[in-house]
Amino acid sequence: MLERHGLVYFGPEPWDGLWRNRHQLLSVFARANKVLYVEPRASLRPAIQAVWRERSLGLKWPLCEAVQNNLFVFHTPRLAPVSGNRLVAALTRSVRHRLLRGTLRQLGMDKPIVWFSRPNMADLVGVCQERLSIYHVVDEYTAYGNKTDAEKQRIHAIERRMLALADVVIVVSPPLLTAKQQYNPNTYLVPNAVNYEAFSHAMSDAGPLPSDVGRLPRPIIGYSGLVCSRLDLELLVDIAQEYPQWSLALVGVVRDQKCRETMDRLRSLANVYLLGYKAVDLVPYYVKAFDVCLIPYRAGEEAVHINPLKLYDYLACGKPIVSVDIPSVRPFAEVVHIAKDKTTFVRRIEDALREDGRLTSRRLSIAKQNTWEARVEQLSTLIQEALWAKYGTGDLNNSQERE
Repeated sequence: MLERHGLVYFGPEPWDGLWRNRHQLLSVFARANKVLYVEPRASLRPAIQAVWRERSLGLKWPLCEAVQNNLFVFHTPRLAPVSGNRLVAALTRSVRHRLLRGTLRQLGMDKPIVWFSRPNMADLVGVCQERLSIYHVVDEYTAYGNKTDAEKQRIHAIERRMLALADVVIVVSPPLLTAKQQYNPNTYLVPNAVNYEAFSHAMSDAGPLPSDVGRLPRPIIGYSGLVCSRLDLELLVDIAQEYPQWSLALVGVVRDQKCRETMDRLRSLANVYLLGYKAVDLVPYYVKAFDVCLIPYRAGEEAVHINPLKLYDYLACGKPIVSVDIPSVRPFAEVVHIAKDKTTFVRRIEDALREDGRLTSRRLSIAKQNTWEARVEQLSTLIQEALWAKYGTGDLNNSQERE
């Protein structure tokens, strides 16, 4: 694994909340490197609205706090938002950059390796005087929401700039690799993975299940992840209505923007249980409770490019899995029940419920090969090769002060 480097990750969301691949990767990297996660910049109008609504300037102090050993979070000040006004934008940008550079000096992170997580971060390239820049693509961002062709073209143009500036581009699915490598030849596929140790511990724990899921009538047909419009919610309604004897358990934050009517229909069904957000260390115990695990994405461009974290979580529990037909799942067809359409999806759940356990060990074996530690090793190799290509050495590990 990469050692004694400084890593800066410009995140798209605050650190607290749902754990994504960035949380997992940075936590592993922090075992041997100093890592700084930079929370996103606020926009002027939302920042003013938040100050007015909360009657608070929202200034966290200290700006930089340790969340685990060697892993720090920089809280970008709400009082220094981005703005469409050129004078305001120049002032607030200067404030943000000065505070961030001061934090890097305090942490002893000179010329770090910097990761960017969204296409609109091209203006941040060079701010940290980084020795290497990485653009991490986890979704097809033009597929978010119902964007017009003009909006998609604008995002494509912004992303092409980000792709051109990055020394290395990391993608999580084969379709993303095809889409992005035409703009940067140094584009590599590094799929998502699982904290296998956490799930293995949960599966071997003889204690009771969490009470809210443990009390549900069986069989439990479960989903773990963000509950939002990217799911085929109509499919879930149909399943719950057609099989009232099944408990449909949805574990995760509910975001019902653009899908409120369908979410209300789900909530109204007696055998649907919205169990809400669970801390990352509790999620394995909920998946453990499922009899069948679902990957029910809505068909479309976003689903085509996705690489579901939940796939690896489910595999690490050895549980039967039913998924819609998306590219990232097809390589796992021997251990996943893949459905081509809505009718087939229900039939695959029935097949999964009839499983006799013969696929459990194979699923566990696959999960063991797809850990976050393995992904960090792969990324470390790519980073070292990029350093060799750029500087003639892969041992530029003086980006943080030696003790």
